[in-house]
Amino acid sequence: MTDYVTTYYVQASVATNGVMASCSYFTDPECKQPATLPLSVSISQGYCDFVQGDGSDLVLLGATYKTLGHAPVMTDGNFAAASNGTVTVQFPKGTEVTKGVVLIFSDPGKVETLYPSSDPEVSNGDQP
Repeated sequence: MTDYVTTYYVQASVATNGVMASCSYFTDPECKQPATLPLSVSISQGYCDFVQGDGSDLVLLGATYKTLGHAPVMTDGNFAAASNGTVTVQFPKGTEVTKGVVLIFSDPGKVETLYPSSDPEVSNGDQP
């Protein structure tokens, strides 16, 4: 049985390539309990929150996301800005989907560089 989580806490730092964010995902705000990948939320939930976790070197600015298997187009419905270190990714209730999510980070204090995360997939149901 899968444990569904609504909120994932993320610690991010600049990856060794200097252009990406290296991310670790957790189920608690103190970032002590690692999340199991792939990430998943309940099919009845309708959303998943990503929250900047304790000890993150980078600041969470927002996310782009897209349902996998659909046309690769981006619209204003595929972006969410972070508010107070939290970004919400919407899911359709009652329909199983997997979304590719790219979190967007910056340096703390002053936005000099944007750092995208790798593409964590989030499913809302019992998908492989």
